[in-house]
Amino acid sequence: MQTTILIFRTSISGKQDLKRIEELLSCYPQIHQWSVDMEDWEKVLRIEGEEMNAGDLCSGLKNIGIQASELE
Repeated sequence: MQTTILIFRTSISGKQDLKRIEELLSCYPQIHQWSVDMEDWEKVLRIEGEEMNAGDLCSGLKNIGIQASELE
């Protein structure tokens, strides 16, 4: 299977948001790893995995109070 990398601009603001994201993304077995660049003004979320759908991930993030839009 081919590894996919999805990159999102987010509204992450602190450790509480990171904890909620960790809980959410642990529910996706196809995600191998993820990271957030807290130094970047866009709080970029980078997700590596297989067979991921950016729309589903954005919806999941929105459900936990994180706004996200995919960067190209």
